[in-house]
Amino acid sequence: MHVIGKISLCLSIATAVLALPPPEARAEDASCPAGALGVSRIIEVDTTGGPWFGEPHGDPNFLAPGEVVLTFDDGPSPNDTREVLAALAKECTKATFFMVGEMVAVHPEIVKEVAEAGHTIGIHSWTHPNMARLTLPEVTHEVEATFDIVQKNSPEPVAPFFRYPYLSSSKITEDYFKSRNIGQFAIDIDSSDWRVRSSAPVIARIMAGLKKRGRGIILMHDIHKWTADAVPTILQKLKAGGYKVVQLKAKTPVQLVADVAPPPPKPVVRQVARKGKHRRYYSHARKSALLYRRSSNLQ
Repeated sequence: MHVIGKISLCLSIATAVLALPPPEARAEDASCPAGALGVSRIIEVDTTGGPWFGEPHGDPNFLAPGEVVLTFDDGPSPNDTREVLAALAKECTKATFFMVGEMVAVHPEIVKEVAEAGHTIGIHSWTHPNMARLTLPEVTHEVEATFDIVQKNSPEPVAPFFRYPYLSSSKITEDYFKSRNIGQFAIDIDSSDWRVRSSAPVIARIMAGLKKRGRGIILMHDIHKWTADAVPTILQKLKAGGYKVVQLKAKTPVQLVADVAPPPPKPVVRQVARKGKHRRYYSHARKSALLYRRSSNLQ
């Protein structure tokens, strides 16, 4: 009877061990306070063949019901990215930052801060163009120069993840990313934070999207003060709603292409006068700087 008891105990322990997820899938952090949102699991993403993530081309069952991936585009931005990082750290949770080359060139130190905080870093092009309008050489410069500058400033390997500006792709871009084994990212839930100038509609839109879909990749921008201000409340609402944050990490880091220069500056035209006679020309970094100054005035 004593032997049978020992055998039963051993079987129970073995069953419990087998029931645990693999170590790389668990995201436990003993330093996190009780009740923090945290990270429920880590997905190691294989980007071989340039797969899609997010609607409409990605696998709709990539995430389980109730799971979300937090993503931020267009940074880094000094105050706003740091405010986002602080909010994420308070809840011991992680996000993916899709960075713009022009912005990294101006604020390279923030790349290091994002990486050292344990977040995933992908890219979002150099100048934030509509990629569907670009030739293959232009695509190459936009992509490879950005991966290069981000990796030079990151102490951790950069993921082969690319988020399309304006969520706009073409056969040229899709074939290119497939050939380079770079994951192509769209979104499932759009905060539309670029349309507003306050936190409330950002929070409302995200939670409404989650209520409708039940899971998904959430798009925000870490160049807006109102978005940075919204993040703590968004995280609280995710926790209250029982949602689980998933962190994406690449199975293998991006393979850099040597000697690819950034694309030549291309001014972005913004019509000021109705008849279009007076125009101003802003790069993406310049526009972001202007947005930053405007949002700072709201403080």
